[in-house]
Amino acid sequence: MDENRLVRANKNDNSIKIMIAVIAVLSLLIVGLALYLLVFSKNSNNTQNNSEPASVNDDSGEGPASYADISDTESDDESVTDESPEPYSGESQDDPSYVDESSAAESSVEESSGEYVEPEHGWVINYLGYTYLYKGYGFEQFTFSSNIVNKYTDSLNKIKQLAGSKRVYNILVPTNCEFFTIPASVKQEDDFYCASQRKFMNNVYAKTDSSIINVDVYNTFETHYDEKLFFNSDPNYTHLAAYYVYLDYCKAAGITPIVAGMYTQKLLNNQFLGKFFTATGSERVMKNADRFDYFDIDEVYTATEKVYRGSGIVNRTGVIFADTGSYNYYTFLGEDAKRIDITAAGDASRSLLVIGDSSAAPFITFLVPNYGKITYINPQLYNDSIADMLAGDGFTDVVIITYNTYAGRLLHSDLAKLAGN
Repeated sequence: MDENRLVRANKNDNSIKIMIAVIAVLSLLIVGLALYLLVFSKNSNNTQNNSEPASVNDDSGEGPASYADISDTESDDESVTDESPEPYSGESQDDPSYVDESSAAESSVEESSGEYVEPEHGWVINYLGYTYLYKGYGFEQFTFSSNIVNKYTDSLNKIKQLAGSKRVYNILVPTNCEFFTIPASVKQEDDFYCASQRKFMNNVYAKTDSSIINVDVYNTFETHYDEKLFFNSDPNYTHLAAYYVYLDYCKAAGITPIVAGMYTQKLLNNQFLGKFFTATGSERVMKNADRFDYFDIDEVYTATEKVYRGSGIVNRTGVIFADTGSYNYYTFLGEDAKRIDITAAGDASRSLLVIGDSSAAPFITFLVPNYGKITYINPQLYNDSIADMLAGDGFTDVVIITYNTYAGRLLHSDLAKLAGN
């Protein structure tokens, strides 16, 4: 009897020991699990904080959309890639080598605070297509091919054929990337390419009909580059640059030019922000705003315009419109139109047909005292044939003027359309 009690007592003691051991193990597991959850929670919070995107510090609300490689957007033939000698670098206030130390300091603060810092250079995709930005300056890339040269010269020769005995002038206007110095290492890094515009122009001149008069403005632009021929924030050239084109044209056409001192040069806007800014919203470009000056032709010479826009016609007085609103470049002839007929007080025996892109507008303003009649056709907007206009007796001279960037892309097809092809 006592022996049975002893056995039962031992069993009870063993059960208690087992229960205590189980409880101890469970307690350790609970403590371990609690510690694990605590550590995991902290790591999760840190990971979440590190993965949040940086805030965008862009007052314009239109920061760069993205940067893109456009190396595959060349034309349909082998590109001509021989570069000209080291591009010219001016030493004026707008020298591209100038570094704004205050901006560099601001960038350092932004980087340390984790906020968005706009890159000094790179591509921006926007409504213009692709815009290249370098330290607050905007650029259009320029490339060309032998195929483009052939198509462009064929279209020029067709215009001359239709014009018959009329004097036909071809003016190619170089763009800023030809003269502005961007380090080769930066161009290579960003895949930004500006082919030799000097070579493109020479190739075109060599293939045009011998009766076409090529007005070569390249050396003039190279010589006067320091005088602010281009805008930082817009793809167009300045009114002063257009005046230099006018001088070269007058020399080729046997016209006595009007000296610039005859006109009052006026400041329209000392904070002009052009299409490179409106397309990208770049803060660096905004800080590098332009001075917009113009020569007031209307103070000296009287002219009237008949403007064909859409299906309507508007009549107005003058060729300078300083109240054009947000885009100051419309100062020259007014807003874009497919056709503008200008009646001027110049030589009534001379009449001029101008076919061109936006480079034509400021150039035409200087021709008011030299011609009795000027008609401007914008090939990007005019959809009808002008074959009859070219063949008729309405004009003594014909000028085709364009930026190299347009001539190197689509102008040949627009000219073919105008010629009735």
